[in-house]
Amino acid sequence: MLKRIASTGLNVVVLGVSVAVFLVAFIALNALGAAQRPPTISVLSATRDLNIGDVITPNDLAVKTVFQDDSATLYIPGEEVTAVVGGVAAQPIFSGQPIFRSAILAQAAEGTRLSAVLAQYPVYSLFPLPLDAMNLIAPDAEAFLPGDLIGVTVVITSRPQQMTTPTAMPEIILQPGYGIEPTATPALQEVEQAEALSRALPPLAKDLFPMGVRVIAVQGLPPQTDSTDSSNSDSAFATFDQPQMLILLIPNESREVLSLALQQGDRLVVSLMARGDETPTAGFTYWDFEDLFKSDREEVLGGGR
Repeated sequence: MLKRIASTGLNVVVLGVSVAVFLVAFIALNALGAAQRPPTISVLSATRDLNIGDVITPNDLAVKTVFQDDSATLYIPGEEVTAVVGGVAAQPIFSGQPIFRSAILAQAAEGTRLSAVLAQYPVYSLFPLPLDAMNLIAPDAEAFLPGDLIGVTVVITSRPQQMTTPTAMPEIILQPGYGIEPTATPALQEVEQAEALSRALPPLAKDLFPMGVRVIAVQGLPPQTDSTDSSNSDSAFATFDQPQMLILLIPNESREVLSLALQQGDRLVVSLMARGDETPTAGFTYWDFEDLFKSDREEVLGGGR
């Protein structure tokens, strides 16, 4: 009986020692693993997708833990949340993404200061493109969102004629018995040259921004109201008469080009793009269209033979 009690006590002691050794080893391994891991810091991240020009609200921010490495200094620390609220997004920020310091601009005093976007783009301008222009063809304003990439194609159907100043016709006195050949006057020659030049310049289409331009904001959209709230829906739409336009981020040297195309272009076509092209386009003329038609026709008819 005493032997059995002694054996049981020995087993308990061995079990206790084994558990203690296991705990010590487990704690040591965890400490070793923690020592080998880089330190972590708390940074701000986005809780939803943010577009260029969006004003940051407290609900748009969350604190996220990341490893502290060489790029950690580029993020905004979590304790600076109060300084970020009210700022303007200078570039698209995706949900869950840590926010870079360069992605948030200064706080807006009242509403959204679109000009704050230009702090990151010193050689660019914000250009208002009215969607209700007579010569503009574009999707509805509801189809655009800030951050969209669009292209603008201008179509010219005829070249404006050059103004000519008529000159006085010299008085010609015919002598009896002499004939005279009619000669072209300088004014007539200018008219003929202008007509020849207009025939040599066919209608054309040209992409003004092959690389595409970014939509910074869409203005003039009707306010979003609750469908169940019928008390103020009529008044909201009754007071809404703002023109719809796109605010585009374009290079400074393109302001004059787009302004002239908007004023003198027969058609301006706005198209949504997936990505742009870094090289300029050669343009497309009516003669190119005829050549393409002839080439396709010859290929089809030749293949049939």
